[in-house]
Amino acid sequence: MTTPDSAPPTPVDWRNLIQAGRDLLNPQQLGRLPTDEHVRRAVSNIYYALFHALAESNASALIGSPHDALTAIAWSRVYRGLDHTTARRELLRHRQEFSVQARDFADAFADMQQFRHTADYDHNAVIPINQVSARLDDTEGTILNYLQAALSERIYIATLTLIRPR
Repeated sequence: MTTPDSAPPTPVDWRNLIQAGRDLLNPQQLGRLPTDEHVRRAVSNIYYALFHALAESNASALIGSPHDALTAIAWSRVYRGLDHTTARRELLRHRQEFSVQARDFADAFADMQQFRHTADYDHNAVIPINQVSARLDDTEGTILNYLQAALSERIYIATLTLIRPR
């Protein structure tokens, strides 16, 4: 089987999402005080950092580092296969089976998904900047810890979050 050459996959870098969230809250970076919209966007960045960290972990755990066009396509397909609702449901359903690092990640994923929905859709919600700032720091640590979990556990979590049980 031959395929055209393709560029190596470039996932969304979860670290950049965390940093962008911090920038949204930083008056020196903005040149003014953050608005409510800046704070809400920072909340979204936190959730999407978790989401893209999981997507990248899943692809890397199942495919490894792409070394040719076919594995690059496979890696991208696994990365893009992550569904928000399925991931949350399966992470919570199986959380008691996980290590502390993976359990903390599952809890943060579910919590931040709900917080993002509040930030994005509840115009009456009051979201304190200091709470968002603390969650940025906590989430960064949670992701780093999760990525240190055993490869076998990350493979298991990838299959849970990507493949529908029958």
